[in-house]
Parts: sequence; structure tokens; C-alpha cells
Amino acid sequence: MTDSRDAVYIISVAAELGGVHPQTLRIYERRGLLHPYRTPGGTRRYSDGDLEQLGLIQELTADGVNLEGVRQILELRDEVERLRHQVSRLRRLLGEAEERLGAAGLGTLGRNLPDVTRRDVLER
Repeated sequence: MTDSRDAVYIISVAAELGGVHPQTLRIYERRGLLHPYRTPGGTRRYSDGDLEQLGLIQELTADGVNLEGVRQILELRDEVERLRHQVSRLRRLLGEAEERLGAAGLGTLGRNLPDVTRRDVLER
């Protein structure tokens, strides 16, 4: 969801900056691909992040991905980002727990998580 402080472009400006017709932005919103901020009066306001997402949508559709496929790709990207944050938080918590155990003279958990790179995942 777009923050009101970041959403500065009205639909006509966002459409012009994105190289699309305003109706295209409305369609993308209906399909769940864009989520512009709505003012209390109901006016759509787009952010730089919305325009970035629009660019990705255009790239994917130019490569032949239909709008449902684009929606699924965007959802998966959001899920990956959420999981990255979760893994980062869990690593931090594990490190803190190991530090507390070490300070108490109880050793470590012995479960340090290896760093997994994108390449490691793709090679499996």
C-alpha cells in the first residue's frame, strides 16, 4: 500500500510518466497490480514506487506475460521480500541467543545458519 506522503502524482501525470493511458492504470488497479493511495475524496495518487512497479508490469507484459501472470509474479516477489526480512530477523535473534549462551558460559546452539546465496538456491 502506498503511503500518502510518497504519493504525489495524479493519474494523468502518472500515466504520462509511465507512457500509458490513464485507463490502463485503472485496469491495473482493478486487477490488483497497482495500489495507489486514495485521498479522502477518492482521488488516486501515485508514488515513485508505483511508477517503478508500472515499469515492471510493462516489462513483463512486453515479454508476453499476461496480467494474471504479472499479478502472480508480483505476489511472489512480495512473498520473497517478506521471507527475506523474516530470515534476517531470525538470524539476528539466533545470534543474540548464541551471544547470551556464550556469555553465560553455556556454549553455543551449534546451529549457525549458513549463508545461502541466490546461486546456491538455483544450483539445487
